[in-house]
This record gives sequence, C-alpha cells and structure tokens, in this order.
Amino acid sequence: MKIGIVGTIEPIDKVLKVIDMYYSNVDPIIYTINRVSEVHDIIHECMDLSNGILFTGAGVTSEVEKSINLIVPYETIQRDGSSIMKVFWNISQDGKIIDNMSIDFLERELIYEIVDEFGLHVKNIYNKPFNPETLEVEYEDWHLSLYNKGKIDIIITAFGSIYSNLLSLNLPVYRLDLTVPLIKKSMDNLIHKIKNKEMEANQIGIQVIKFKNVVESNITEYQAMVMANAVEKELIVYAKEVQGSILKLDNHHFMICSTKRTLENSQNLNFYHNIVNRLKKNNIEIFSGMGFGLTGWHAERNSKYALSMAEKENNGTLYIVDHDMKVRGPVKQDYERSYKLIITDDKLNKISKEIGISPTYLSKLLSVTKDSNNKYFCSETLANYLNISLRSARRLISKLEESGYGEIVTTAITKGTGRPRKIIKLKNII
Repeated sequence: MKIGIVGTIEPIDKVLKVIDMYYSNVDPIIYTINRVSEVHDIIHECMDLSNGILFTGAGVTSEVEKSINLIVPYETIQRDGSSIMKVFWNISQDGKIIDNMSIDFLERELIYEIVDEFGLHVKNIYNKPFNPETLEVEYEDWHLSLYNKGKIDIIITAFGSIYSNLLSLNLPVYRLDLTVPLIKKSMDNLIHKIKNKEMEANQIGIQVIKFKNVVESNITEYQAMVMANAVEKELIVYAKEVQGSILKLDNHHFMICSTKRTLENSQNLNFYHNIVNRLKKNNIEIFSGMGFGLTGWHAERNSKYALSMAEKENNGTLYIVDHDMKVRGPVKQDYERSYKLIITDDKLNKISKEIGISPTYLSKLLSVTKDSNNKYFCSETLANYLNISLRSARRLISKLEESGYGEIVTTAITKGTGRPRKIIKLKNII
C-alpha cells in the first residue's frame, strides 16, 4: 500500500519511525515542504502515485482543500491535549517557568483544561486558534508582535516553518509536536479509508446510453434502423473495453453493466467521448448516465437519475451518480461539477432554508465556489457555472443578499442599455 506523507521534515521523520515499527505493509512516498503554500507543487504527483495521503498538519490540508479536489483518501494528523502536555514537559525539562505564553492552532478551552490539569499558574495566555482563511505568515507575525511588545516569554506553535524561523532568531519557541498515538490513530483511519475506497471501486456500475428518439425526428424508418445499428456497433466495442455486458432495452436505449472501477476509469471515459464525437459527425445525438451502487437495483436507479440530468444538456453529455447520491457532471466538460443530491449536513440544510433554495442547489453552489476558487459572482457567471437562466441567477443573488449569506461588493455597468450587474461575495457559508 503506497501512502504519500506530506509535511515538514521533523514530523515526517516521526511518522516514518511509526511506520517502520507498526505498518510493515505501508510503502511511504515522502514529500517534504517548508511552507504550506509549497504543497501545490507536489500534490498532483502525490495523488498519481499514492493510494492515500497523510498530511502532518491541518494547515497543509486546508491549503490543498481550498482549490484542489483530492481524488484519493486522505487524513490529517491532528494536535490535541497530548501535544500540549508534551510541550509543557519539554519546557519544565528546560528549567523554564511559563508566566506568559502565546499558542496558536488549538482552541482556548482545551488549553485551559491542560493548564489546570498540570496545576500551572500561567499569568497570561494569548491564543490564536486555527482558521483555514488565516495565512501562515499572519500567525508568525502575531507571535513576534506579542514577543517584541514584552507580553510573552514562551511561544508555542503547530507550524513547522514558524518554529524554524523563530528558533533561528534564538526566541523561546516550542513546537506542538506529534505523538505516537496521534500518528497511529491517523494512519489507522487512512488505511480504513483506502480499503473502503477499494471496496467502492468494486461496486456494481451501470451505464445507460440513449440516443435521440427517432420518432421525434423527420427521418425514415430505414434511416432510424441505420442509426440504431451504428450506435449498437460502437457500444459493443465499448462494452468490451469496460469489461462489461451490453443489453439493448429498445431501439434507442442501451444498458452496459460493469464495475465502478472500470466505468469511471479516465481512459474509458475518454474512449466513450471518442464514440460520442464519431456519432456526432453522423448527426447522431446520444446522452448517458452512469450509476454505482452496492446492489444492481441501486446502480440502475442512480444511472436513471444521471441520465435524466444528461438529457437536459447538449449532445454527448455524461453524468455520474454514485452510491451516496453524489453527482458528477457533465463529465469532461469545462463546467464539470460535483455535488450531492441528498444533503445530510444539518448546517447546510439550515442555511438552505434561510436562503430559500434547496439543499441540493446549495451543494451545487458550494461546489462551484470550490472548483472555480472564486468567491465573487455576477449573474452571468452564476448562470454559466450552474447552467441556469440569467433570470434564475439574478433571483439567486437576491436571495443570498436578503438572507445575509451574500454581500454585494460592487456593481458593474456594461456598455449600452441594461441594468447594472451586481457582484456578490458569499459569506458565512464556506
């Protein structure tokens, strides 16, 4: 099992020692970075070569999650009370007394619990909990500002680059370190996720392909038969490529049964789209939906959901609905998105009610925000991303503004006549 280990040098060394001791079946692939921003240089290669990824800190994970869709299982080694205990032990071993300290990453409540447990009499605790939106350099500046003003005598950080920088300045800095139990817990969770993904890959996969109903077209019965034969001939070859079986449901409706692993393989998706392009040259329009599930019934149901979405799009469109009702599509298109049809997150359900849109629509909007790495939208941009009309996009902007989940930051006036375009920024959602 190949696992990518991503982080700074010191925690990676500790992870490798744990792997050597407890995980003989794991083949680690090491990616060392100095600052969280450097993760963008290596993450795609890491995904290509690994079955899963272990991040040594939440800062690295959040940096990746902001703009990259991680397609392999991953886990973050968190810091907890044991990390603080280890720091306090190291400080006491150095013969130092903690009067005033600054500590980042961890929540204030947990810090005070450990301080009380140790019976420490700390005069002042300055705390800056982890926030994905806060830059690494901001945490460093915060520590330095407090130290230069004489407000603290001990600095505790979870960030490797901050620790190294402050240590080079001969400042009294300590690292919120990894412990063996934390590393083992994260490794166990990641291995469990990898095995689950492997099981998912062997789920039943059904792809339904449909070409435009010839009854609705102004063509002869003979031409319709020729079109059906052309489609069937292509799909027979495709079924062999995906190691599946083909079933003709009617004259313009086919079903291919295989596995999730084979159907959503990138090469096979490209093979399917080449078929689409060849048929398109002969004026044959086809649509397709893939569905995955633990049973044939679930896979077929999901493929029908996917097909219904594909039929609303242009020729050759493919949608995928997986076992937990997550939608992907239109596949291989510039505006491909991933979102959930069924939302179980209580917070998202609450927000969707307050905005006045469906939870699925909210999931789609959040997917657009993440995939495009953009928090600012006008009606034209939303219409394009969500594949809706301008009128619907304007209504959505109004609902976001009225509910407090969107803020109008400016308006843009285009040449000629027409209403000014509102530029909205999402807030309190992501």
